Amino acid sequence: MQVILARFTQLLSVTLVGLLTAPPASAWWETGHRTVARIAAAHLTSAARARIAQILNVPDTPKAVADALALASTWADETKSQTHTGAWHYTDLAIQDTLADLPARCHHDNCATERVRIFSHPKDLDQLRYLVHLVGDLHQPLHAISDADLGGNCEHVSPPVDTAQNLHAVWDGAIVNSLGLSDRALAASLNQKLSSFGKDAVAELAAGDATDWTWESHELAIRLYRELGVPVEPVIFPKNCREAPAAVANLTFHLDPDYLQQNQWTVREQLLKAGLRLAKLLNES
Repeated sequence: MQVILARFTQLLSVTLVGLLTAPPASAWWETGHRTVARIAAAHLTSAARARIAQILNVPDTPKAVADALALASTWADETKSQTHTGAWHYTDLAIQDTLADLPARCHHDNCATERVRIFSHPKDLDQLRYLVHLVGDLHQPLHAISDADLGGNCEHVSPPVDTAQNLHAVWDGAIVNSLGLSDRALAASLNQKLSSFGKDAVAELAAGDATDWTWESHELAIRLYRELGVPVEPVIFPKNCREAPAAVANLTFHLDPDYLQQNQWTVREQLLKAGLRLAKLLNES
């Protein structure tokens, strides 16, 4: 797996500089999720695409399915205040947790990990829209951690990076914005690089299940926290940042453009894996 990812990193880095000259794109919540959906659509089997087209009520063509799946990918964010499903979008794992702690962090299936599992065989439009969105959420690393800080929402960023005023928002949007690509262009770029991989290599990138993907994102988030020097806090899960420990609630980062550029590859890799893994679930269903 490490050899495959290293090879992909090398291929991608050759053209990365050239991709950074376009104007800013939309935030992660839109561009990131739609990119994941488009990558997934490109890797559907003909049978899976026909079923997805039926659920989406669109023609069974690659373009129609990709466009409709991309549009469907943001619905879960757009309606979560009405559906009261905000807790479905992340899985809070403390830095001190082990994999065995994951079930305890997902009361009544109210976390992204279990919701991906529940919706992994979508039978209607809402289930499909949740699955597309939540697989994407699981691959945003700060959706799989809470150092008593609501997944980086309590640490400030000053001055704001793009429109991001906290660490979570930097990973939700600012880094994707810094790529300067639309969801269509970003998905095409990643799929083009992936075309040099063999079938087995692509299958290896898509391997695993929701638990594996959650833990992978969690370990990545721990690394990101350590690189920034975020202090390790007690295993508590405050309801808001006013209840968070002062050590994180009063922490302010001054992030320069190098931070965004250095983490662009990580974001691209996470979007790619999310798309391939979503396709795997849809093909298996």
